Amino acid sequence: MTYEQATWRKWLYALYVYILIIGSVFVPHRWIGVKDFVQANALHSYEPVGWALGYLFGDLPKFRLEVVSRNLEWWICLPSRPDIDELSSLDSGWVQHLRHTVIGDANTRLLLSAYCLAVITIGLIVVLRLSPVYEVDTRRKVFHFMMVAMFAPSIYVDPTFVGLALSIVLAIFLLLDLLRASQLPPLSKPLATFLAPYVDGRDLRGPVVISHIFLLIGCAIPLWLSLGSLPRSGTGYLEGWEVPTREVSMVAGVICVGLGDAAASLIGRRHGHRKWLWGGGKSLEGSVAFALAVFLGLLAAHAWLRIGGWPSSTELDSLGTTASKAGFCASMASLTEAVLTGGNDNVVVPVVLWTCAKSMAI
Repeated sequence: MTYEQATWRKWLYALYVYILIIGSVFVPHRWIGVKDFVQANALHSYEPVGWALGYLFGDLPKFRLEVVSRNLEWWICLPSRPDIDELSSLDSGWVQHLRHTVIGDANTRLLLSAYCLAVITIGLIVVLRLSPVYEVDTRRKVFHFMMVAMFAPSIYVDPTFVGLALSIVLAIFLLLDLLRASQLPPLSKPLATFLAPYVDGRDLRGPVVISHIFLLIGCAIPLWLSLGSLPRSGTGYLEGWEVPTREVSMVAGVICVGLGDAAASLIGRRHGHRKWLWGGGKSLEGSVAFALAVFLGLLAAHAWLRIGGWPSSTELDSLGTTASKAGFCASMASLTEAVLTGGNDNVVVPVVLWTCAKSMAI
């Protein structure tokens, strides 16, 4: 087989794979159709594309006018106008008041999306500027701080939207890395080139680059667990897509991965001289930094819950009680991170921190 023939065969195979991917998502099918599965099991039989359009753009006046004038309400789900008197009587805090009565739920989601895109843009600029100067581990921690900047303030604002966004982004990451590992044109080379400066030894053990995937999973799992344990509300096409209460454990993954892991790595690598007795390379200094960062993160999350005025799923304690609970949770997470030398701590430790925060009712 000549080089030209091999190239043509590779492009034909890539086209075949792309057609299969698009077909499995959008082509209606009872068993393999992703769209049909989501429609039946998550959206109460509402069509996913129309549901998503209303979910994001339903509060824009021009969008609503176009939908109504073109008689597309059978397809695109428009949110009902809120009852101001009813909403104002609810004790839900000033952030919820702004979201429901001033900005609008759908517009709030657009603002959160724009905010996250701005953080990603700034983070990528910083990473590209650091690449020629700093080592791989320092550059990778920028992505950890990006996760904190994006999700720590926004999870309480609309937990279900953030949970949905994390699910979609995780699916996209898995698909893109599958294409990269399969060396399918035209996406494989640009993806491999972009990821190359941030790959460490763990990523070289197999064909899949796992670091960014496990970073995302570590941030998402505690939020998903909290959403699964809290009561749901909502009416119409948003039935089950509202969470009336909030809890600190929602942000356990962001705090653990974004703050704790980054602090442990940055401090441990530079000042970690005292190693744990059981080996594994973890240092006492790094573990202390991890615990301190998680402790401060839990206190900040508790303060944001109070400042925002969201109803809490548990009774809010005094500052001293909260600090003692946060210290215990941070210590347990730090000890787990120090002991866990063979597994991926970006996944296991957030679950441990979520369990502690949930059981301690921070």
